[in-house]
Amino acid sequence: MKITSRKFIIFWTLSFSILLLYTNRVSAASPSAPSYDNPSFRVIVIGSAVFLVALLMFIWNRTLQRLVKQKTSELWNDLRARKQVEAEIRELNAELESKVIERTSQLEDLYSALEQSNALLKEEIVKRENVEEEFRALNEELENKVQMRTSELDELNTILEQHNALLSESQRVARLGSYVTDFITREWRCSPELHEILGIDSTYPHTREGWLAIIHPDWRAPIINYFSKVTRAQQGFDFEYKIIRIHDGEERWVHELGKIDFDHQAKAVSLIGMIQDVTDRKHYEEKIVYLSFHDQLTGLYNRRFFEEELKRLDVARNFPLTLVMADVNGLKLINDSFGHAFGDELLKNVADVLRKGCRGDDIIARLGGDEFVILLPETDCVETEQILKRINALAGKEKVGSIELSISFGYETKRSETEDILELLNKAEDFMYKRKLFEGPSMRGKTIQTIIKTLHEKNKREEEHSYRVSALCQSMGEALGLPEGEIQELKTVGLLHDIGKIAIDEEILNKPGILTKNEWEEIKRHPEIGYRILSTVNGMVEMAEYVLAHHERWDGLGYPKGLKGEELPLQPRIIAIADAYDAMTSARSYRDALPDEVAIAELQKNAGIQFDPELVKIFIDNVINS
Repeated sequence: MKITSRKFIIFWTLSFSILLLYTNRVSAASPSAPSYDNPSFRVIVIGSAVFLVALLMFIWNRTLQRLVKQKTSELWNDLRARKQVEAEIRELNAELESKVIERTSQLEDLYSALEQSNALLKEEIVKRENVEEEFRALNEELENKVQMRTSELDELNTILEQHNALLSESQRVARLGSYVTDFITREWRCSPELHEILGIDSTYPHTREGWLAIIHPDWRAPIINYFSKVTRAQQGFDFEYKIIRIHDGEERWVHELGKIDFDHQAKAVSLIGMIQDVTDRKHYEEKIVYLSFHDQLTGLYNRRFFEEELKRLDVARNFPLTLVMADVNGLKLINDSFGHAFGDELLKNVADVLRKGCRGDDIIARLGGDEFVILLPETDCVETEQILKRINALAGKEKVGSIELSISFGYETKRSETEDILELLNKAEDFMYKRKLFEGPSMRGKTIQTIIKTLHEKNKREEEHSYRVSALCQSMGEALGLPEGEIQELKTVGLLHDIGKIAIDEEILNKPGILTKNEWEEIKRHPEIGYRILSTVNGMVEMAEYVLAHHERWDGLGYPKGLKGEELPLQPRIIAIADAYDAMTSARSYRDALPDEVAIAELQKNAGIQFDPELVKIFIDNVINS
């Protein structure tokens, strides 16, 4: 029987209770003596106590044995279980260790693979990052390029629009239009520019008949024949012809370029091309042809045309053939004095006179400069003289400004084929120059008088100055005791010394203020101009030299040659003093006249510098103070 500690306690409690009860009963039976003094009670108590202790110890021992046995059994069971568990644990540990080793190996492999994978991943990440960076850069570059391209496309669109507008405007300005003709329907379409060229609008019938109505009647047959020719040859269309504009009836030249399309049977099915108004070009070409054979200034034929005509007319049927050479007298003098524009007007007047004096079939040409030639087919000497007389009569009535026309003529007539036409031309020229020797001086003399008159009309102050200088030069010549002829020559040179100012701008001559450098250089040209004018006149060559030198100085600092001292002839030295004195004592546009004493002091101051000192002394003593 298994006694638990709980049962033991219950048992012990019951026994003790019984004992107490018994004791109480004994005490009750002997009330006079205390129960605890009873020996039986004590034996009972002690025996009970010992018994109880023994019983208790037995029970406790049994209980402990059972407990120990139970615990030992439990411990053995636990030990066996533990050993079993330990075995299982060892097995599990071994298995776990094996698995750990295996797993570790796997993990190591996995870790190695992971490291490689991580390395590869890192490398891939770096590559990816690089690719992404490159991609971003490419995106940015692409965006920039897209923006740039978009901007460029916008610009190109703008430019294209401008170009289209420019093309349209260029076609309009170039008078160029395009068209397409359908030979099946016999209709054609064209651009607005072509409408403008043809003088039509969109309502005009764009048919073959409408097209033929635009073409000039003289060109309808040629263009049809040309079209048939290029169609048979399967060539391009390239033709110039005339049209008549519909809205205003104006005749215009056009140039058509086209391409004919053929079907598989070589039949023309369409024509595409363009038409340009080339009227201005045709007129320009005609003008070029005209200018290639005509003198631009006078409108007469030129040397090229004359030489061609001379060969053409040099045949028997034109005999007698007369060649007339003509030369304008005094043209160089007029050019030097009045300018080339004046000379050109003179030449144009001469050309008009020659046209009026000659017959309609006569050939008049300007060879160059002042030379003209006239070819008179089937004309003998008598008829030639009549023609020249008529020309001279007409020239005598003509003037350019104050200048009369003067023309010298010479001619020769070819009567047979044995005569050399070029030799006859030379003879006519020689004859003309002989007559010019007689007629030229008279003309030059008249021209000199006209020049002086014109200069004086243009500038009254110059006229008065010239006459005063002339009088001073005469007085100086008399003071020096020069011969009468030299005195008259000195007087004339004094009158003509500023003749070159005829070619100087009047605004410069009359300018009230100080001259600019360029204006002063222009003024300094007048001695040379005067020299060129006078040197063309027979008998005045020496006086021309004096006029050229009248602004030279004693010290060599004058112009135009810089002559010095005795290198200067006497006459220009005298003119220089008279000219300077009169200039100082006369009122100018820029100042009042100076008193004589101031002018004399200025002459004395410049004696030996600007003027001959001896002549200055004689001028003061014998001309001013006489």
